[in-house]
Amino acid sequence: MKKTLFTLLSAMALLPAMASNNVAPWGWATCSDEAGTAYTLSGGNFNDASKVTLTALGGGQTDDAQIKKAIGTSDIIIFDGSNGDFTIGETMKLASIKNKTLIGINNARLCTQFYLTDADNAYLKEQNLDGLSSTDQYTGTLPDGTTLTCDKRAFFTKKAMMELQYQKTGTYSLPNKAGIFHIESSSENIIIRNLSLIGPGAVDIDGADLITNQGQHVWIDHCTFQDSQDGALDSKVCDWATYTYNYFYYTSRSYSHAYTCGCGWADGTMTLHLTFAGNIWGEGCMRRLPQCEDCYVHLVNNYHNCPGNSAGITIKKNCKALVEGNYAANGVKNPLTGEGSRQVTVRDNSFNASPIGAEVTVPYQYSKIAAAEVPAALTGDEGAGAKLGNDANYILSTIPSVNREESGETVYVMQKEDAHIGGSIAEVGGITLTFDPSVTDWRSGGSGNDAQEVDGVNLSGYYTQSDKTNGAPIILETTKPGTLTIFLGGGIDTKRSVNMTEGENGLTATLLSSGATIENGAKPTTAIDAWDGLIYSLEANKSYKFFVGGTKWRLAAFRYIPGTSGINAINSNVDDNNNIYNLQGIRVVNPKKGVYIQNGRKVMK
Repeated sequence: MKKTLFTLLSAMALLPAMASNNVAPWGWATCSDEAGTAYTLSGGNFNDASKVTLTALGGGQTDDAQIKKAIGTSDIIIFDGSNGDFTIGETMKLASIKNKTLIGINNARLCTQFYLTDADNAYLKEQNLDGLSSTDQYTGTLPDGTTLTCDKRAFFTKKAMMELQYQKTGTYSLPNKAGIFHIESSSENIIIRNLSLIGPGAVDIDGADLITNQGQHVWIDHCTFQDSQDGALDSKVCDWATYTYNYFYYTSRSYSHAYTCGCGWADGTMTLHLTFAGNIWGEGCMRRLPQCEDCYVHLVNNYHNCPGNSAGITIKKNCKALVEGNYAANGVKNPLTGEGSRQVTVRDNSFNASPIGAEVTVPYQYSKIAAAEVPAALTGDEGAGAKLGNDANYILSTIPSVNREESGETVYVMQKEDAHIGGSIAEVGGITLTFDPSVTDWRSGGSGNDAQEVDGVNLSGYYTQSDKTNGAPIILETTKPGTLTIFLGGGIDTKRSVNMTEGENGLTATLLSSGATIENGAKPTTAIDAWDGLIYSLEANKSYKFFVGGTKWRLAAFRYIPGTSGINAINSNVDDNNNIYNLQGIRVVNPKKGVYIQNGRKVMK
């Protein structure tokens, strides 16, 4: 959500000159262009925000499902560590997740289920992998029969890990999904604070990051990253991100490849705008502190306390970098290095470095402290890491609250043993969804083999099959215009079609069997791919019926977004008649070239 009028920094946001480091969002994450036009980074902090507090299930259970459900249905997710560590079975993909805040209290730790044991590390050391080249290419066949070309050390590390897994499980496999969150490119306005993320130990198997950020407008603050398998916090084809007061380190659990923060790798196709401020790279961090290419990056008041490393801040090709007020402890090697065509402005650091190219500036306000003051500021109270305490209200207090006038996306998921099955769902954001109460056979369609996700919710086994509904309709009553997406699964192929007819109760959409003819000349909104979703525009104050047709197809989930049904359905409470909208009816603050709607007329920008 973007606002034309927004005070970018309050007094609390000024980096770390204040006694409290519980700051407000700032940096590139709060900008929408290189001129510094403000973006309201609020996460899920709406005035009417829904909150959920999670505790670990314990007993050897993984917490993936409850976390995904919470993220899919609530604005603010509070991880409470009072019942022990949360166990993560494999990296959780956050797709199309928007306007969410995730925070931790009571020492909340999210820990990967798989981890390297002392025996694993001893076995890896016996293979003499450290002496192998990490640059020379090697082609070979892994124990599972896969032919692979990669650097020699990575190949033989993967081979050794497969042999370890075979000893444990009887199967040659790689445990390369041992991460926490993968924020996908369809996600936006995400805040993560005061969480500890504990990985399996670093090992060079092209594994998972603790957090992979590919989203837009993401702020990660006061988090602890320990023993990541691959990167701790990697930024890949994301944009507008700020990382503040995070603590990265590794223990004896890690074997090799302790490379913390890789940024870019976009092949020069885009520029990532990133701010790193007040972070500590501690024990065991070897490289990528961070390493950037294809980035416009600001590094201020960070602390490198990892003697014995091989490279610190690394600025590579296609970068603009402002590096200021950073401190490198004694024994830290190559605090600032790099190669390729780049611009680097350096000033007020504890180490000597030469500028390269034209001066680099940033458009947002900020303050900084002297480099010599950085170690004390970042290791004290509310310093780097999950140090904001146990009061959720305090942790949320510096995040701006906003009205839900420009958003309100709601996802309805068919879930087993859930009140959503066989009943109605209360109105949220302008829609009421009802499963015909006269039919008692609305229920889950079975166990299912699909492992697809919609907005972070794994839909494996979460659906209703048409042969169990007796043709009952799903009724949608709208109070606002909006866009409805229906997600399908199981037995759907591209030959199937949707029959869309207009009746007295509105639009009726029926999925037809494979190869069926579309009736009444209507056409499906989009090609049907099981998990892409079918998209329909809904008008305000109408009743729609959706029938489940065809044979044994699965209805998995609905997503409803109010206020996006088209240019004739704009409902704005803003008096400014010069507001600009795209052709989907979404307000645009900074339009690029194209056709838009202004004052009820199409205009070319």
